[in-house]
Amino acid sequence: MRRLLATIGLIVALLFVPASVPANTIPHGLSDTARSHSQSQDNSKIKVWVNTHSGVYHCPGTRWYGATKSGEYMAQGEAQQKGYRPAYGRTCQSGGGESASPNTSKKHGSTTGKTEHQGNPNVKVWVNTSSGVYHCPGTRWYGTTKHGEYMTQAQAEDAGDRPAYGRACE
Repeated sequence: MRRLLATIGLIVALLFVPASVPANTIPHGLSDTARSHSQSQDNSKIKVWVNTHSGVYHCPGTRWYGATKSGEYMAQGEAQQKGYRPAYGRTCQSGGGESASPNTSKKHGSTTGKTEHQGNPNVKVWVNTSSGVYHCPGTRWYGTTKHGEYMTQAQAEDAGDRPAYGRACE
């Protein structure tokens, strides 16, 4: 009985005690976009491990940081400029963690601006919507993954999807 009362008391205390945030953690007067821009400025200097074979970079403290067969260390900003993408769509944070990048919230078919497309932009590809990887006609996974949809290669690239094995469709 005591254990039950203690558990209920703990639950009630956790529900009604407000989470306190120190006032100095959020700069006063900065908008969300300004804060995210200033964070990206700071985060561009974080040293990441770039898997040069797959084109993916890994954050410090993650499983594949410095552990892939082919790769090199470089700043996160430099990796992004060279066209490498973050592992699992999560950019590195200065605290050593990862956060979801803005690209993960894009929906398929949306266009955000002009990008230079690889290969033939009018080829109909199969996009695995679970992984964000698109497959070319005639390949093993074209139209066969559990979750996916057909679209042009240009639409897939605009939506932030990447070609399977790093090879665009011709």
